[in-house]
Amino acid sequence: MSRATKDTIQKILLIALGAMTVSMVLISVFNYKDNRQKNDYLEHEKVLVEEELTVIIKSYSHIANHHTLNADEINVEKEKAEKLLDNLKSTVLDYESIIEYRRKMLELRKNNHRLQETFHKGMSAGAINTTY
Repeated sequence: MSRATKDTIQKILLIALGAMTVSMVLISVFNYKDNRQKNDYLEHEKVLVEEELTVIIKSYSHIANHHTLNADEINVEKEKAEKLLDNLKSTVLDYESIIEYRRKMLELRKNNHRLQETFHKGMSAGAINTTY
């Protein structure tokens, strides 16, 4: 091979290597941004679920303070909500787990609403707490 051919091959290889390096850097930057957006979304969802669970727990406390009937059922449901909140605070979330936490939270919300309606029927006045 002539010297000119070797130089040309080296230049082509250097250009290809440079292009691959630039491509890898760009892919890394886009991947980093995408991961950051996903993490921000999951953190936001976690905060929302924590806030909703806190409201549900307060609602159970309110029901327990004003209605002594079925106190065991109220305490069981409140403990479920507190346990779920504690688990949520110590968990690193992914999409599947946030869906599972939301499903459990919705179940707690339904039970809370059912208990409020049950106790509201026994009262002659007052509104159902639907702030959650």
